[in-house]
Amino acid sequence: MQNSSSLETGWTLVVAIAQNGVIGRDGDLPWRLSSDLKRFKQMTMGHCLLMGRKTYESIGRPLPGRQTIVLSRSEFDSGKAEVKVCSALGQVDACVESGRSVMVVGGSQIYRASMDWCDTILLTRVLVDVDGDTVFPEVDWSDWLLESEEELPAGDKDEYSTAFQIWNRVRRRA
Repeated sequence: MQNSSSLETGWTLVVAIAQNGVIGRDGDLPWRLSSDLKRFKQMTMGHCLLMGRKTYESIGRPLPGRQTIVLSRSEFDSGKAEVKVCSALGQVDACVESGRSVMVVGGSQIYRASMDWCDTILLTRVLVDVDGDTVFPEVDWSDWLLESEEELPAGDKDEYSTAFQIWNRVRRRA
């Protein structure tokens, strides 16, 4: 599992991706993976979740025990005082509460925009091709080093088997 000291060096991207690159369908996850949702909760608890407006709206509320920042180019009001809204990535760090690390949790446009800000990727590879309308952006994996990988068979409440990977940035693009 990711240790807290490595989270303090930069932003962390958290994502589950099917073998064919799909990460979403109709504004929701295209699978049911109870084990991965539990791992997501454990990894993100106490931290700051950075997400786009569509991702926030699909969740429908701030997740307990975590700060929520929504990145939106347009006017957006979550109706929740505890949800911060930023219009640019450069504003995010100023909104993060003390002691919290930024965890980028989607969607596709936010992943693409924030990739250069991230030093770690916590990646669940969903070991199946699925239908979907949202895909993860292309990644230059030569910029990253695979620190660890754990293959996990589908649990009782999981539709598919997964592999959980931790990737750390080895170089930044010029």
